[in-house]
Amino acid sequence: MLTETIYLREEDCDVKMQTFIHDDTSNVIAGKRSAMVVLAGGGYLFQANDREGEPVAISYFANGFNCFLVNYSVNTKAAFPRPVEDVSRAIVHVKRNAEKYNIDPERVYVIGFSAGGHLAASIGTFWAEDWARSDPDMAEEENKPRAILACYPVITGDKSYYHHDSFMRLLGYPISKTDATEEELNRYSIEKHISDKTVPAFIWHTFEDTCVPLENSLMYAKALKEKGIHFEMHIYPKGDHGLALANRETWWGADILDDPHVAEWFRDSLEFMKLF
Repeated sequence: MLTETIYLREEDCDVKMQTFIHDDTSNVIAGKRSAMVVLAGGGYLFQANDREGEPVAISYFANGFNCFLVNYSVNTKAAFPRPVEDVSRAIVHVKRNAEKYNIDPERVYVIGFSAGGHLAASIGTFWAEDWARSDPDMAEEENKPRAILACYPVITGDKSYYHHDSFMRLLGYPISKTDATEEELNRYSIEKHISDKTVPAFIWHTFEDTCVPLENSLMYAKALKEKGIHFEMHIYPKGDHGLALANRETWWGADILDDPHVAEWFRDSLEFMKLF
């Protein structure tokens, strides 16, 4: 495995990307690989890379992908558009270095968990917006993922179902604030912005999730369907928030985080990406 650290912002060494690259970059017989950009969750306060980052990257690596784990802007730096700019820069770097990484630049996917799922859905929806591009020299669609994978994602700013802390950080407010306006919350509610430029999505959630309610994924899927955007969605009847791979790689010794039924999402995601 070839690894390196790529810094995505000259002024902020915390915003960076770690690579997980197969050591076959000069082997033309191996063919071009697909790329996976990984975004762990953490409520835009931190990133749970130990469960939703590195193990996920290694799992896709083991299935032939070259992978890129992004540390995007969080906490006091989480106000949009910074996190979307970070992921946009990551995708552009991957595509511009496609030969170096032996990847097909047309097969760059983004996976995110929880708040990282919101960020994945954001780049999949907002990639064409001027404020999301961040680089005036960026070619058309250079920051566009082929599809995104959203795992128990934060999606909506609807106060009946939203993840309050994530949205306050997105808006640049302290989490003690409770009176953000509907207009402010709608600004980053993904289901309000789906268009014909939105990319296909693989979505999974659990019925029992009380941290980020299932309605987030349902509202996202409904909006995708209304705009004719392809998606695949899995709703598992059991399981709490933050299951990650739902196997012994990410269980942390807690039986509740080791669920063979939910763990099937990973295999299904591989089949989904064969379609898109």
